[in-house]
Amino acid sequence: MAKEISFEKQMQKLQEIVEKLEKGDVELDESIALYEEGLKLSRELKKQLNDFETKINELNEKEEGQNE
Repeated sequence: MAKEISFEKQMQKLQEIVEKLEKGDVELDESIALYEEGLKLSRELKKQLNDFETKINELNEKEEGQNE
């Protein structure tokens, strides 16, 4: 079973990809591969953020329900 990479490490990896692409000193094939990897990371990070937001909202609703 593959170990999940933390949100922070995924963000760091995405930042590294962006920096490499912005420098523009990589071959076209590598640029395309990096772009593809960046898109995958971006989608996964967005999903995780949505999941975190949902969890926070659930916790807040549960807390509000207990305080009534």
